[in-house]
Amino acid sequence: MIGFRQGKPEMRKQRRVRRSTILLVALVLPLFGAKSASGQDEVNLSVQARVSPRIPIAFKPLIPRDGTAFAAAVQDTINQVLMRDLSFSGVFAVRDLSIPARVGADDGSPVLTDSAGDTAYVFLDAAGEVDLELLRKLSVQVMVSGTYEISGSRVEISVRLTDVGTRRTILEKGYAAFDLTLRRIVHLMADDIVFQLTGDRGIAQTRVVFVSRRSGAPELYISDYDGFNVRQLTRDGARKYSPNWSPDGTRIAYTSYRDGPHELYLLDLQSGETSKVSFRGRTVLSPRWSPDGRHLILGLVTEGFSKLYISTLDGSRLIPLATGYGINISPSWSPRGDQVVYMSDRLTQKHLYVINVDGSDDRRITFEGGYNGSPAWSPRGDRIAFVGGDLAPGRRGGSQRVFNIYTCDVNGSNLVKLTGVRGPEGDNVNPTWSPDGLHILFGSDRVRKGAYQIYRMYWNGGDVHPVITEGNNRQASWGPRPVSLETD
Repeated sequence: MIGFRQGKPEMRKQRRVRRSTILLVALVLPLFGAKSASGQDEVNLSVQARVSPRIPIAFKPLIPRDGTAFAAAVQDTINQVLMRDLSFSGVFAVRDLSIPARVGADDGSPVLTDSAGDTAYVFLDAAGEVDLELLRKLSVQVMVSGTYEISGSRVEISVRLTDVGTRRTILEKGYAAFDLTLRRIVHLMADDIVFQLTGDRGIAQTRVVFVSRRSGAPELYISDYDGFNVRQLTRDGARKYSPNWSPDGTRIAYTSYRDGPHELYLLDLQSGETSKVSFRGRTVLSPRWSPDGRHLILGLVTEGFSKLYISTLDGSRLIPLATGYGINISPSWSPRGDQVVYMSDRLTQKHLYVINVDGSDDRRITFEGGYNGSPAWSPRGDRIAFVGGDLAPGRRGGSQRVFNIYTCDVNGSNLVKLTGVRGPEGDNVNPTWSPDGLHILFGSDRVRKGAYQIYRMYWNGGDVHPVITEGNNRQASWGPRPVSLETD
């Protein structure tokens, strides 16, 4: 039985409320880009260039089958979404075979220069056939091609994977979609291609939940992983923080001021119903689902400090985890569920700690700089992304805190700075990993100070793309892969 310490005098209660308020301000401001001067040394870390090899594939745009009507909107959606999904997967180096022929090369060969300044070859002849021998010489391993047919509101799509070296068909698979499901089915196609060629499931069908003020009040929204199909989830007008997906993708945990300060809520995405989990009026911070979906780890403000507990989903049982002195917040589970990384200021400065779920071996893993927070453990288990506070010269003298995304090994070694490498890029906060551990979503106000948008980058800091740009968007959480459904 877990006991709760009761404050006896009224003065103790008032002091606790004041300290809790100060705590919340201290916790929220760094996440939203507040600046502070400090005498701490700036974190200067070298960037390690580790680039995973990508599989060279070719993409031939899908075309209508013989006898079917040409539909520009349908064809553009299929090809643009599939090409983007394959490129953004992070596992392919994609050659686009749709480049039109153009004369002008010095040696008479059909080449031109693409937008990146690289040499791009014209692979299609006048009949639209692909020069597979040229692809082979360019080390392309697989070609993606296919056809589609429209029958009323139904679109039937066939995708083919061809081994460039042997000219044999690796896979030929059919899909059926309707107008409203076309993008979703194309995402499924992309994930199937990733699985066929790598053995790992893709991420094109995943979704993102985030907090946005696009409707005025901070509400929860959901979108596809690429920022399309944005949908509003909540409409109560109360402040909301720290949305986090359940491992099965059916529920979202978050905290809100709807009925009181920072209480815990669970949103069921299938029914649309929201339930509140009571913790006797105590402030709840940063709820995170366990990998098995049976528990939540969260911060509870007790005696003016945030302490970490593992809780049942209904809040009926609490297991203390990190309950020592100081602010203990922003937990993130290891993929196996046996450890937790979190931020603590027990030694004045904010640093990352890792603890076993039984409370043993509580150890500090970051030592550089004066602020390290918002840790996120990679699904691959090998890296932890977090926000580091770098010091930069202030506009009126002194210094100001600038937040950037870093990663490190699970023991704190091998620090890599991912944002702000070539100079200031605003504040970069709240990293969240893709389910395959190859990508990171994060919030940044690099375009306009204080106006946060959500960006995606590769795990090593490359290939940065804006994802959610309308309104002020923060605290994204990348959802899990959906349950795999076989498509005939």
